[in-house]
Amino acid sequence: MLTSISPSAINHYPLTQKTLKPSFLSLSLEIREQIEDLLNFSGRQALFKALTTVTCNGEPIEAPVLKLHLINERIQKKYQGALISSDEGLRKFAMSQLQNLLDLGQFDEIVEKTAFFELLQLANDPEIFKFLQERVQQDTQLKEKLLNWVERSKTEEVQPISANALTLLIKAGVGLSRRDFRRIRVPGADLSHGVFDSTQFQGADLTGVKWKGSWLSGANLDGANLARVDFGEKPTLGMNGRVQDCCYSPDGRWLALAERNAIHLYKADTLQKIHTYSGHEHEVQAIAFSSDGQWLASGSMDKTVKLWHATGERTLVRSYAGHTHHVKSIAFSNDGQWLASGSGDSTVMLWRVVGEPALSHSFTAHTDGVLSVAFSSDGQWLASGGYDCTVKLWRVTDEPTLVHSYIGHERGVMSVAFSNDGQWLASGSYDGKVKLWNVADDYALAHSYEGHSAWVNSVVFSSDGQWLASGSMDKTVKLWRVAGKRALICSHTGHTHAVNSVAFSSDGQWLTSGSDDSTVKFWRVPDDSASPPRHAGHTNSVNSVAFSNDGQWLASGSNDSTVKLWRMIGPNSLVHSYTGHTNAVTSVAFSNDGQWLVSGSGDSTVKRWGVVGERALAYSYNGLAWMRSVALSNDGQWLASGSVDGKAYLWRVAAERALPHIYTGHTSWVNSVAFSNDGQWLASGSLDQTIKLWGVAVGRRLLAHSYTGHTGSVTSVAFSGNGQWLVSASEDKTVKLWHVGGERALAYSYTGHMNHVNSVAFSSDGQWIASGSKDQTVRLWSVLTGDCQAILKSFVGAINNVAWKPSQDDAAILATAGADNTIRLWKIRYSSGKVGTASLDWTSQQDTLVATGALIQNAHNLSPQNAALLRQRGAI
Repeated sequence: MLTSISPSAINHYPLTQKTLKPSFLSLSLEIREQIEDLLNFSGRQALFKALTTVTCNGEPIEAPVLKLHLINERIQKKYQGALISSDEGLRKFAMSQLQNLLDLGQFDEIVEKTAFFELLQLANDPEIFKFLQERVQQDTQLKEKLLNWVERSKTEEVQPISANALTLLIKAGVGLSRRDFRRIRVPGADLSHGVFDSTQFQGADLTGVKWKGSWLSGANLDGANLARVDFGEKPTLGMNGRVQDCCYSPDGRWLALAERNAIHLYKADTLQKIHTYSGHEHEVQAIAFSSDGQWLASGSMDKTVKLWHATGERTLVRSYAGHTHHVKSIAFSNDGQWLASGSGDSTVMLWRVVGEPALSHSFTAHTDGVLSVAFSSDGQWLASGGYDCTVKLWRVTDEPTLVHSYIGHERGVMSVAFSNDGQWLASGSYDGKVKLWNVADDYALAHSYEGHSAWVNSVVFSSDGQWLASGSMDKTVKLWRVAGKRALICSHTGHTHAVNSVAFSSDGQWLTSGSDDSTVKFWRVPDDSASPPRHAGHTNSVNSVAFSNDGQWLASGSNDSTVKLWRMIGPNSLVHSYTGHTNAVTSVAFSNDGQWLVSGSGDSTVKRWGVVGERALAYSYNGLAWMRSVALSNDGQWLASGSVDGKAYLWRVAAERALPHIYTGHTSWVNSVAFSNDGQWLASGSLDQTIKLWGVAVGRRLLAHSYTGHTGSVTSVAFSGNGQWLVSASEDKTVKLWHVGGERALAYSYTGHMNHVNSVAFSSDGQWIASGSKDQTVRLWSVLTGDCQAILKSFVGAINNVAWKPSQDDAAILATAGADNTIRLWKIRYSSGKVGTASLDWTSQQDTLVATGALIQNAHNLSPQNAALLRQRGAI
């Protein structure tokens, strides 16, 4: 097990250590750190490897404990995780030590070994945390032992151990809602993505706690010490109009924002506004700082480019006129001599900044409007992207000339950006893709990043070249890895309209986004060790959730084109991800025996997957149009689907290649289909504002009834378990309850939602109807009395789908699927026909802090920025 190294060993080690010539270690610590920060990711990793390689007689050897000591002594804390996570030997060492503890029956002692626990966190290895999660799942006593350490911190000096214990509980996916954590002491604990609904933290020591993406709705933080708490976010800046562009000064002091026809200047550290530049007649489309921070430039729909003093009195220096259409983008050369502008007039213009201001050159190879321009850091290249679907590379030095046209985007190129080392050129397009191109050699396409569901408005590299960020019309900000495996690292949701601009802060710690929703948001950039979130689940809006009949499994479908299978026994966890759809997954459903899972997609297919065994694709049913909804009959014989072609399809599951029966009668999209429990009826809800009831049995597949009364699109239908009722949801903001038998009349209309109702579902006992809405709430209605008995709030974005877990207890579980990429499980307690308390029990990983109703009035040492953030999120 990891222990301290003896002083004698440390003193002896330099005799066998690898020598660096000239000695990097002979430099002062301050100079060494400055050099490290200036290196790109691969260069920094190479240096760190040299600093921490353990050798014997000149040959590298495996000495994990010694290597860890060197990392701790010689590597800045912020870079240690990157080095450890990329070292296969250290990861294997960590896993072997975990297995040793397990074999010795001492696994619960892991939290007592603080140095080793820190190694596990820095390694940030998905396999390690999967191993830890499984141990918590399999050992019920372990969870109680961990909670006991947290309890002991109230009266005993065990803070490091209690912090590790609480961290492990969170990383194992254990929900901690309504816990009595008053006076606990867990400084430095990593509680990111934890669930603390209505948890009591009065008087707790939470110094330095990480709380990124946590759920603190209703939490009581009265008297808690919140010094240096890290929420991974800054407060949102609210503007009066849409934010078209944002940028940081190179020295990191200033943040500039373009809003309407003005430019606002803020202090980057405190977010205090200090100046507003005005003078443009129309909307400002682009802004940029010069590399020395002396100038701020702006381009506008008034066809002009303006140059402003960034310091002093911050007055207008000059205006450049020459474009005959809107100026869409501007960029400074690194030496500050040139300013480039791209315009809807299909030209890129190069202006002198120093000396006599004048137009130096006009580049005219684009065949349509130019939307973006960018200089390489060495000033040799200028890139431009335009409506003509091309990215053009221009030589600026010597004789300005077109060097290359990058072709590959299917629609207009909205944004271009160079990496600092000049190796890469990125482009974002109307086609929803981000492309990475080689600048030298063959100018080839290096990678195409896909994941946005709408056009990409902005792309930008981090200063070290490791990350590429993009902002999109789909309201998300995405972070992609450039070095190593080029994957999506995280997708930030929270904007309610298009993201127009993204920018990294000068220190690389924050990613800033400006949006049409009149806000500017700040997102923490992960350190070098970041990997795709280990239990995040979906990377885009979740459209559908469904429980298996035995409650053991939960399935979810998303706009990210995947279907995911979650285990619902023990701490909930992601078990499998089904891939094969090529478009958004709109609906999922289980067979009654739990053997099969079906999914409908925008790729015009319904797929059937195995739940047990290999969990492979069993069959793909090919339709003619986008599938909006799927359902399986209880006897497992029939599969139904609703499509945008206005038809409902009925497939025989056993006869895979047989043609389906097609129900026709709707005049527009069929949004939802559902079978009655006895399999006699199929209901379909449509964009044509009707619900239709169809016979299922052979020879009776006729329209039995058409329910009318909604004044908007019917989005969801569901039968009660006893088959007596049919419930429907609509964009008219109502939920309606219909008789299935008799005259099939309207029984009740539930009103209260403030926006479209997207989904409805009956509880297992038929007492309750849950409805999820675009108004960011879920309402629970009594079938017996018709009243709304509870409203679930604090959601981030629309609720797309709701589903009840089969249960006969006095506490039901309700699943919700949200536009914020997240699945949540709510524990609903009720008795005597009345809903009691409703609290969040579990959530898949979310990016955004939720603090609705959290009490912070008497919290200690809460920074002004964190206080503003919490209040914005609804804290009291």
